[in-house]
Amino acid sequence: MENGIGLDSLFEPRNIAFIGASSNVFKWGFNILLNIVKRGFTGDVFPVNPKGGDWFGRRMYTSLDEIDAAIDLAVIVVADSLVLDAVRQCTARNIPAGIVITAGFSETGPGGAELEQKVVEAARSGGMRLVGPNTMGVFSSYPSIMHALMASMPLQPGRVALVVQSGNLGSSISYRFLRRAIGISRLISSGNEADLTLEDYLEYLEHDDKTSIICLYVEGLRRPRRFFEIARRVSPVKPVILIKGGRTDRGAVAAMSHTGALAGNDAVFGSMCRQSGIIQVDTMDEMVDVAGMLMQPKMPGNRVAIITLGGGWGVLGTDACISGGLAVEPLKPSLVDTLDRILPAYWSRGNPIDLVAPSRVGVITDTITELMENGCADAVLLMGLGYMSLRARGWKRSDTIPQDAVKDAADSMIREETRLFELVAELIAKYQRPIVPVIDIMAFDIRFENNPVDLLDGRGIMSYSSPDRAVFALAKTAAYHRWLQAAPGPGTLPAAAPAS
Repeated sequence: MENGIGLDSLFEPRNIAFIGASSNVFKWGFNILLNIVKRGFTGDVFPVNPKGGDWFGRRMYTSLDEIDAAIDLAVIVVADSLVLDAVRQCTARNIPAGIVITAGFSETGPGGAELEQKVVEAARSGGMRLVGPNTMGVFSSYPSIMHALMASMPLQPGRVALVVQSGNLGSSISYRFLRRAIGISRLISSGNEADLTLEDYLEYLEHDDKTSIICLYVEGLRRPRRFFEIARRVSPVKPVILIKGGRTDRGAVAAMSHTGALAGNDAVFGSMCRQSGIIQVDTMDEMVDVAGMLMQPKMPGNRVAIITLGGGWGVLGTDACISGGLAVEPLKPSLVDTLDRILPAYWSRGNPIDLVAPSRVGVITDTITELMENGCADAVLLMGLGYMSLRARGWKRSDTIPQDAVKDAADSMIREETRLFELVAELIAKYQRPIVPVIDIMAFDIRFENNPVDLLDGRGIMSYSSPDRAVFALAKTAAYHRWLQAAPGPGTLPAAAPAS
């Protein structure tokens, strides 16, 4: 695969032959084909089943030979014993790429491994590249949505690519992205990686102009040297976020039985990630949190100003910042004097800036403006949001107080907080520094019209449910940006990433 660009037939096929199509709703041959069709793939889809017949109004072809068109991609969902013959039929038709959904290969033991090797040899001898076997499938947003996945949730187009060595984690992570309005460019469940490997996908994404951030779930590397060489090229241009599975001895055994992946020494792996600029995280939620933070402007330094509407959050936020290598510096006396003219008399006169319960949202945005204009903050942590909307919603749903007594006040509070989020978005764009909203968890749990989380997600601004989650993501991205700044010149990579 020269320059990582030889997989266009896989990610941007003009048409698809679906081998193993079924009308039985309990089979993957029905459900994956349904996902491709209902999500609106714009190319031709040719269902193939030896019995022929009809697939809900579409002709079912008895073999590939009945299809007149040249075919870009084959999705193979037949019994393991039939996969080898299916691949041979594909190579006879010069199909350049295939996705083998079927399980029952190297993950099952020596017999499955032997069959898997025969499948790969048949594909390679015919110039065909394979995803899998034992894969959940592939999702691609461009040029049209190709949802060749077991998972059925309607993923949205975007700029984040996800490659996973576990199908169910691909579903779980992508659903988290969907919930937070983060769109996906490509999603690949790599399966057993009998032919195409994680390294191949990373190299493709390196050159994919539809992808800006790359997320990986890794249990083991087939070609670790090649992986880290590619990662060192990719990381300065596209952030790479990685979860490593199989970090413990028992986890490594589970990984081997899962995909046949051999997990390497965890300390060595972590060191290589830091040297390559890879942002390593431990959980799915951390991956989503960091991906969302990377959509904000980069921090020019490590100073954080904390604005909080409650003292305890400010204390936790300060502790988290210091633990994460971020600075929470005292405010300059001149800035304190300026803020004295803006803020109520009871404000904290320090960093964190505790506003308690400001009477208007302009107090918050004026404070942010002064922090930015005075060059006192590389990022602002804005905590304690969401209460105005939640309180107003409680008034409007109450049967204790007549609605005509609270409606105007409730609507006004919701408008005020909505306006706050609009102003925050404007300030981020104006000053090109992160402003990180932390919103009470109830706003995440209770979905309603003008929900603060949804309003911010819709503007591409990730909000967080606790200070520790927000600061973790901010610290990880700040460390990544410091790694970038350590490069002595264009095209030269820094030696190592900070171990934050």
